[in-house]
Amino acid sequence: MKEHLRIFIWDEDGSLSVLISGLFLLLLSLSIGIIDVSDSYIAKHELIQISESAISVAAHSLDESRYYEQGIANSTGVVPIDCAKANLVFRDEIAGNVLRGAAINVDSISCDGDLLTAAVQSTIKPLVVFPLMNQITGGELKIKATVGAASVTSSTSSNNIAR
Repeated sequence: MKEHLRIFIWDEDGSLSVLISGLFLLLLSLSIGIIDVSDSYIAKHELIQISESAISVAAHSLDESRYYEQGIANSTGVVPIDCAKANLVFRDEIAGNVLRGAAINVDSISCDGDLLTAAVQSTIKPLVVFPLMNQITGGELKIKATVGAASVTSSTSSNNIAR
């Protein structure tokens, strides 16, 4: 009896199929992770595109009093921005857009008169629902982006900065 048990334990028949099954499950798990990471990256890119469009429109809010005081040929070539108007325009532009059916929230807007920057975020559902990750993240992924723009008097009407 002892000899049969020892032979059964040390017998290697079928061990390759167990190894292949384990590696297949590992490969499947890694593939799901890569799909989720790629989807998050694409969602962030979409959020940046939406935000850049909105901030470009907002950066064209001209501060007419400063513009006519300084003239078009000021030393920096930057057109002055009406910060209060730009803030409203940016928020209106963002409110009219969604990211994959989810609202986009404006975290912050800062304006120094020449440069307009904004931070936005949105919450999306993961592409593949993985039970363990669903418990960790609550079934939602928070996507954040920061963009900036300034109107300049060169061949391009605005310069965008995205992070």
